[in-house]
Amino acid sequence: MENFSVLGFGHVGISVRDIARSRRFYEEMLGFKVVWEYHFPDRELLFMGNGSVVVEFLQTDSALADGPLNHLSILVDDVEKAKAELESKGVVFETELLLDEDLYPRGEKFAIFRGPDNERLQLEQIL
Repeated sequence: MENFSVLGFGHVGISVRDIARSRRFYEEMLGFKVVWEYHFPDRELLFMGNGSVVVEFLQTDSALADGPLNHLSILVDDVEKAKAELESKGVVFETELLLDEDLYPRGEKFAIFRGPDNERLQLEQIL
């Protein structure tokens, strides 16, 4: 990588049918704590962590189109540079660079693309 640095995995996103049940399980069984939660009009997000492991739960009532593993987030130092570099190597992104001001204390920038086996990957920069 020439223009950006991978800092580690940002989080793993998991689609669940009952976010409260998942919260209880991860708290009681695995010792996870709530890192961040947000209630959108059409969906709920819950981030829970234990040490350096962070899991994002996305509640959905629909069929799990991509399976229960919704996406793998790759934390980078500069998401604009990372996206540009990957595009220069032929990676096609499903989204433009997006800003979500409601996640994390100062927001995040991210973009979604697919890996070689159609797995959803997210480049993420926490602001």
